Amino acid sequence: MAHFAHGDTRAEATPREWMKVGADVGRLANEWAGRNDLVAYVGPGAGGPAPARFIPASAEIEVNVDVAFGKGIEPEDVDLTTRSGRYDHPRGTGAVLHEAFHARFSLWDIEQAQKDLKADEFAALMLLEESRIETLGAKIAPKALPFLRACALEIVIGDFDEITAGQSNTQALAKLVALVYGRVDGGILPLYDVIDLTDMLDDYFGLDKIVALRDLQIAAQAHVLHSNAVPMYDIAIEWARIVREVAEDKGDAEPEAGKGEGEGGSEGGEGSGEGMSDFMKAVKEALEGAADSVAVSNGGTLGDQERAEKWEDVVQEKASEAKERERAEEAREQVFGKPGGKSSSNVYGGSGSRLHETRLPKPDERVAATVVARALERAKYHDRSEVEIASVLPPGRLRTRALIQGVAQKSRGQMVEIAPWRRTVRKTTDDVTLTVGTMVDISGSMGHAMEPMAVTAYVMSEAVRKIQGRTAMVYFGTDVFPTLKPGEHLTEVKVYTAPDGTERFEQGFRALDGALNLLYGTGARLLVVVSDGCYYGQENGKAQAIVKRCHEMGVGVVWLSMDDGSQAKAIVGKNGTVLSGRLSPSKAAQDIGKAAADALTRAGARVGG
Repeated sequence: MAHFAHGDTRAEATPREWMKVGADVGRLANEWAGRNDLVAYVGPGAGGPAPARFIPASAEIEVNVDVAFGKGIEPEDVDLTTRSGRYDHPRGTGAVLHEAFHARFSLWDIEQAQKDLKADEFAALMLLEESRIETLGAKIAPKALPFLRACALEIVIGDFDEITAGQSNTQALAKLVALVYGRVDGGILPLYDVIDLTDMLDDYFGLDKIVALRDLQIAAQAHVLHSNAVPMYDIAIEWARIVREVAEDKGDAEPEAGKGEGEGGSEGGEGSGEGMSDFMKAVKEALEGAADSVAVSNGGTLGDQERAEKWEDVVQEKASEAKERERAEEAREQVFGKPGGKSSSNVYGGSGSRLHETRLPKPDERVAATVVARALERAKYHDRSEVEIASVLPPGRLRTRALIQGVAQKSRGQMVEIAPWRRTVRKTTDDVTLTVGTMVDISGSMGHAMEPMAVTAYVMSEAVRKIQGRTAMVYFGTDVFPTLKPGEHLTEVKVYTAPDGTERFEQGFRALDGALNLLYGTGARLLVVVSDGCYYGQENGKAQAIVKRCHEMGVGVVWLSMDDGSQAKAIVGKNGTVLSGRLSPSKAAQDIGKAAADALTRAGARVGG
């Protein structure tokens, strides 16, 4: 795991075909490191078995393209100068970022530290530096986080044989504490993705020792004198002492007095070949499972971040976010009024709609609200997305057909790698807040459906209230008026008339966006539209654009149509979920809840401001 080393470079020169990529990597590394003297050597085998490494004495960064980007990668397939190129190769991008952060923060004298410390103490110092530089890097460049995460387990930690080579169990597992728990404490890796592995580390070391080691890691991550490692010596010394103590208690081999981590260590031992114990095999399986889990959950984060960056470009070209919010705020004030005050228009604005009937909800309608609330709760906290992982090794469900096909292909001389084990990995949202905006159509074409629409409005309002979400509701026709302001509770079923001749869809959405911050908010956000989608003039195009915008910004869209849904489906397309038919909300509660959960899962949560 020599990503930060001293000594001679292992790459004599960048192969001619990789020179452009090498030049690009050098420019990016200098930009990310805040330097102008870094030189990159890029090509197959550069840097040895590691994906990349930084040599401070010569200001060199080496990138082994076979490891960082994948075996057999061609130079024309790598272009880290473009956003799409970086997102196409998140592991390689993360590897370059990691070395750039070493170049930015690891400015202390490695050779002097090796002279000052014992071998295992120096090795501890080098290990602690791994999570320190990533923690600092993610703070100054938050968008680097998913790239560092992509590199952390898939490449850096995933090289299990090198971690365990020539090491006792205690030494190898102490490395994993630094490389896994260190990144958890530094905010690089989510704990839920590596929980099986960390549980094994907890059991091996004991919670008191794990807490002590994690406290030392956090103390190291707080060190900001980048050119002076001496204040970290005591941390490294204490780390090595604890590891020795655990090794003694376990009857494990004492750390060797030979080369430190920066020199590469020795070969063989527990980590190699058939000599690996059953326990270490289980640890390796847990590590592989963690890598799968991180890859899946981080894939969504990378996708969200890439979409967000693309959207930032669009906003810069057409209008600023401030202008967008200003329009929403103007609509909010017109429809909902100033906080604590009344709207600028009368209760119904310019709409001809009036309250026709008010009644208490029926028992089956209350039950429907509970059913929908349960579905929203699951979507909000847990099953935001499910991804199947195919693996060569267990755990998982054995796919017998894949196994048989693999045997058949090999019998014909076809050399293929079969992944017969399958398991599902779930990604959860980081923000558990649910925000729901509801729009109800009161144009003339909806006159026949006002009773079920009123019940739907009650059901959605009550369902969100039950799970302590935020909600607001507007009715839109010739004008827009509020039927539920943020913080209010709809306790009755209120049936309105539907006499209006037009539909001000855009105004209704802007008002909700201003009241709830749907587009630029955080957590799980949902737009519910109850309408047949039969609009005139420019409103149809505006509705399509708004639904698409919601999808781009991580807002789920569920459209409840009281007819066959043809018009609604034309507006929503692939950007949301349409539930059609002449719905009875009490009878269709299960379907409504599923539609809302599906919409949230498709959209995902946009984390951040």
